[in-house]
Amino acid sequence: MVTKYRIVFMGLTETEEQFTLGMSSRFGVASATVKHIIEGAPVVLKKDLNLKEAREYAEALQTAGGKVHIQECGESDEPERGHPSVEIKSFGDFTLCPECGFTQLKAEACVKCGFPFSPERERRNLGRDRGR
Repeated sequence: MVTKYRIVFMGLTETEEQFTLGMSSRFGVASATVKHIIEGAPVVLKKDLNLKEAREYAEALQTAGGKVHIQECGESDEPERGHPSVEIKSFGDFTLCPECGFTQLKAEACVKCGFPFSPERERRNLGRDRGR
């Protein structure tokens, strides 16, 4: 039997503004939803993960400025307070800006510095990486 885990948001380690920006850019979560998450802490953000997935999500949330706990599902005495409107994107939905290094959801341009991403440029970069 595989043990499943959940990610519980406990509070902030950074300012609310920094956390909101991090959640928006990393997970595509709207600022109103982030505010609701902060006000409702502790909140279960993701559940039924294996340990590797739980650690990856926890690391991403901590990088965004959140304090999180990884808990085994079903072994906590705390009532589960999920947030149904939060959808955490997979890591494959993100890209790294080659200009400023900012990690964000895939888009046509960097939300931080405005650097334009183009499919043609990505194909050239992919070909260059394969040649190394």
